[in-house]
Amino acid sequence: MPLTYVILGSGGHTAEMCKINQALLDTANAENASLYQPIRYIVANSDDTSQQHLLTQMPQARPDDFITVPRSRSVGQSWISSIFTTLWALVWSCWLIWRDQPQLLLCNGPGTCVPYCYAAYFWRLLGRLPRHTRIVFVESFCRVESLSLSGCLLMPIADMFVVHWPALAKRYENKQNLRYFGRIF
Repeated sequence: MPLTYVILGSGGHTAEMCKINQALLDTANAENASLYQPIRYIVANSDDTSQQHLLTQMPQARPDDFITVPRSRSVGQSWISSIFTTLWALVWSCWLIWRDQPQLLLCNGPGTCVPYCYAAYFWRLLGRLPRHTRIVFVESFCRVESLSLSGCLLMPIADMFVVHWPALAKRYENKQNLRYFGRIF
């Protein structure tokens, strides 16, 4: 059965992902109701608001659709200590990807998504995930002229890398995985 991981981040990332997620579900309902179902929402263990926000915005989501995971790096955390928290998050993500074998990972910029995308890429290379498993990264709407750190790390491995602004599309026009649709929400 296909499974989709939607990776949430705090604040504006969750608000953007609610809109992206609704568009995904609307597309699936129009074409094939089970195309992206079931959906599991990945949320960092220190994120107190994303789950509640998504449940408010998406009445079809249920509390048991959420998986709470270790955060890679907290805002303001030192770079040295973030090495260890990111490695721990990577171990978790490798295990969850191995266990669930999602066929779509959808994310939009929070640092929480980086280990999951790399774990999916790794397992796909090793044949644990099907070749048709896709990593879709939607750069945050606020990134007008430069990529986020997550975007820089994920552009080489994302199957589709979506930007909202023409300046970014122009700057990275040589990247085959880059897609520019204009403002998508």
